[in-house]
Amino acid sequence: MVLIDKNSVKLSDEQRYELFMQNLMSERQTWILTDEHGAVMLTENEEDYVPFWPTEETASLWATDEWDHCQPKLISFDELKEKWLPGMEEDDLCLIIFPTTQLTGQVFYPWEFNQVLDKKLTKLARKN
Repeated sequence: MVLIDKNSVKLSDEQRYELFMQNLMSERQTWILTDEHGAVMLTENEEDYVPFWPTEETASLWATDEWDHCQPKLISFDELKEKWLPGMEEDDLCLIIFPTTQLTGQVFYPWEFNQVLDKKLTKLARKN
């Protein structure tokens, strides 16, 4: 298991991305924040992003102020690949991975992130 805690938000965007990916590949899950309307989205420079976090705790760190009514929601690896990425592609949304409250984090188009996951899965299959 990958150690991820509230201090992880102090790491660089690249370090948080690596932690996120290690956790996603080992735990086969990720977290989003939701409210009564669905997934929380961030908008910056007219782009809409769905933030993804590696753990319930790191997602919960965002559930303050204007998002204090939001709840972390578990997304399985399969659900991410089969439902979320195609749906986000269709809705023209990007992913922001393990963002800080300053809205920094690695950003991906859904098709791009799907390619990253496919490469990781291929690499894992070769190891086994």
